[in-house]
Amino acid sequence: MIPRAFLLVALLAVAAAGAGCSLLPAPRPDPTRFFLLAAEAGAAAPARGVVALRPVELAAYLRQPALVVRRGGHEVTFREAARWGEPLEQGVTRVLGENLRRLGLAPAPRGGEADAAGLVVRVFSAEGTAAGGVEFRATWELTRRGAALVGGEFRAAGLTWDGRDEAGLAAGLSAAVAGLAAEIAGR
Repeated sequence: MIPRAFLLVALLAVAAAGAGCSLLPAPRPDPTRFFLLAAEAGAAAPARGVVALRPVELAAYLRQPALVVRRGGHEVTFREAARWGEPLEQGVTRVLGENLRRLGLAPAPRGGEADAAGLVVRVFSAEGTAAGGVEFRATWELTRRGAALVGGEFRAAGLTWDGRDEAGLAAGLSAAVAGLAAEIAGR
């Protein structure tokens, strides 16, 4: 014979399940947001040069999906709920190429990379600051057949975000990449 207490608990569980009740908490929506860098809008200038843009190299701490915010000289936080929609090195390479094309530096045609100037870019910082700044620092070098033609160090200046909305940080970093393209195209 089944004990009455067990039968009562079983009946209550069946009744609760039938009424739509659950003993487990309701699932929460995923708070993760995804961001992309974007090139500046505008018509492309007539081609005045050809470059073979190599894949952009990033500092190791930037090669992960979360957006980075610097909290001090030596402390960074990773905004786990704010992620890049593509690997950041691919995003910077894509947007830099689009901005260069808009500024008149056409990509080298397939197979013609050996005759074009090669562009090597290394990004050392690409993050927001807790105080609302946008930090972006990179070096670049144009080479032909292994010999350096020209290069420089670029540091974005005057870019800000509100310190909370990562869309503003992505827009600031997009503007920094556009500034880098303008410096390269101006040489």
